[in-house]
Amino acid sequence: MSGGDNKLLLQLIQKLGLANHESVAPKTTELQRLLDIRASGGLLANFGDYAKVTLCIDLASSLLGLPFDGETALKLSGLKKTAYANGRRTLEKILDINKVIGIGEICVPLGLSQVQQDATKLLEAYKRYTTGTGQSEIDFSHPQYAAMAVFQACKKQKVKPPKTKLLPFSHLKPTQWSMLEKNWEKFLTVAPSIRQQVDKLAEAATPKDGQHPEQGKENPTGATRKHRSPEKIEPYHNWKKRMLEKAYRELELLRGSG
Repeated sequence: MSGGDNKLLLQLIQKLGLANHESVAPKTTELQRLLDIRASGGLLANFGDYAKVTLCIDLASSLLGLPFDGETALKLSGLKKTAYANGRRTLEKILDINKVIGIGEICVPLGLSQVQQDATKLLEAYKRYTTGTGQSEIDFSHPQYAAMAVFQACKKQKVKPPKTKLLPFSHLKPTQWSMLEKNWEKFLTVAPSIRQQVDKLAEAATPKDGQHPEQGKENPTGATRKHRSPEKIEPYHNWKKRMLEKAYRELELLRGSG
């Protein structure tokens, strides 16, 4: 990196409020050098030096788990919001950055640490809900689910949810976001009922005194089955998981018929 480039980098780091984080400059420099090697001539032709350096600082901050001022970055880059988001994704592909964006990666840069715990609980509950309703093929590594969990946690805590800031994290179009939001509203409506039904089922079906659910049953002659091949006994944790999933499915069928 030339002296001029280094000066610009340090200047932008200062303006973005990251000067106290010593790891930002070397990490950004690493990304810039890799970008120079991998990027073809015309791929980033529409991006000026300010835009490229700002985007590299953005990515470096994300990889380091540091808070990042997106609004200031947008102004410094000289790009429009859509162009900035597209440019960031382009650089991620060129640099082969495949880090999964989770709840922490969203809350920290947006200053929403107070909702992080609630968002995590909501996302876990949503995963259980979709499993129970037969939606087992969902890829929860996609950032849309973490972004929506943060959005719903903000609403729960009566924090004004920054939808315009969360949308870029979700990698969704506005129409797709609206569809996901409706799905979550449905989930949040039935979630309390699901929890009550599952708790009741689990409590009623939990074996007493460490007994397996198959133990203690009588055969037609009235004799207790004392000797059963171990390999035929379903592990308790598998049985419990199956019973909980059954509860979700049954409750969903009841809702549909109502």
